[in-house]
Parts: sequence; structure tokens; C-alpha cells
Amino acid sequence: MRIGIITDLHYSMTRNTACPMRDGEKACVLLEAALKQLCSIAPDVLLVGGDLVNDPNEVGLLDTLAAILEKSPCPYIAIPGNHDPMPEVFYKHIPKVPEFLDISGIRILPFPEDAQTDGYNARRSEDSLKRQEQLSKGDFPCVSFQHVPLFPPGTMNSLYHYDNSEEIYSRCGDKMALTISGHFHFGCMPLCNASGFAVIAPALCERNYPFVLLELDNRACLLSYSIHYVGITDSID
Repeated sequence: MRIGIITDLHYSMTRNTACPMRDGEKACVLLEAALKQLCSIAPDVLLVGGDLVNDPNEVGLLDTLAAILEKSPCPYIAIPGNHDPMPEVFYKHIPKVPEFLDISGIRILPFPEDAQTDGYNARRSEDSLKRQEQLSKGDFPCVSFQHVPLFPPGTMNSLYHYDNSEEIYSRCGDKMALTISGHFHFGCMPLCNASGFAVIAPALCERNYPFVLLELDNRACLLSYSIHYVGITDSID
């Protein structure tokens, strides 16, 4: 199974002078180019990991991105990040996320509703934990998909993280084979320990405009992790 990951576009109509590393005004061109490259890679699913726009009040920009995402070479799931409008607004413009998606014997569980907490961290509510437990029942591994990094406890909890990550992992037991997130723009190499495995994808809006491809076996064990870059062209610059 192949999973493409594009995250943190920070689409804006003008240059973000407060964060000059972000080329959010180029988000449409970057997304088009990334999808074109994904066509040749042929992933089974595309995960779009939040912060599609830079300003949550510019909701109309989501319509433009949604039209581009329709060209995805595979089914896609998009979740809101902390820069996006709240889910009830976000999903008026972006196709609504399913409760789960089963592909190649693996269940992907998206969590668009997790609340932001201090320090750009997040917390999974009791209702979402119960949903996680219920949807994890069965003879299949699960992949948890959220915007904020869900690091295995004891790895990088000093950085952007979930305030209740230990509870999230313990409530799912050994069914949570992998977590996939964005938010941390630099990304990081896959992290693992006895609790679980985490992939944090880098931001598409920062050079060299990266997106990620994962290949998993039918138990959601990571076979390969690769970063692909959108080529810098005259149309992008």
C-alpha cells in the first residue's frame, strides 16, 4: 500500500512577510505540480494534512484548492489544521472526511476534530478516544491521521505534540500501527519505540516544496519512506 502525504500549504493571496520561509501565495501551483508527480507514483490514497490556508477567514481559498484536489490520481482525505477554519466551516468547502477508510487491509482513522491547546499542541477528546477505540476493533492495523504530530510517548514530546498522547496510544493498544501528521514544517524522519510509529511530513509551502510517499505492508509496517520535491520552475518562482 502506498500513501502520499501533502500538508501545510498555507495558501494566501499575498506574500506572508511575517513568515518569509512560507511560499503560501504559490500554493495552487505547488499543489498542481505535486499532484502531477503523484500521478506517476500511483499511491493508493492521498492524505492532506491541514493548514491548507494561512488565514481561517479566507474560506473562499478552500474552494480553489478543492477544485485542484479533484485532480488527485487517487482517493484523498483532507483534514483542517490550526490555520484553517473550524471543521464545520472547512467541510463546507472541502469534501467531508469519512469516519474511516479501509484500503489493502489497513484502516485509516482521520481526526479532524481534535482541539488545539496552548503552544500549538492538541488534545483528543473523550468522545474521539471512544470513537478511536470502537473503530479500532477488528483484525486490521490502524493508521491515525491528524494535523498535530502524535509522537510515540517518550520520543519528542517537548515539540508540537498531543497533551494526552500516552492515553491515545494506550486506549488503542497495539492496533495503532502508525500515526501520520503535519504541522511541524521541517518534518522529521520516522520515529518509533515500543509504543508506536510516527511519520511527520514537511510543509509543501517551504522550499524545496516537499511531499512524502510511504509504502506499507498489509500490517501497516513501514517498508519505505521517501521525500519528493516539487521542481522549481519559472512558473513557481
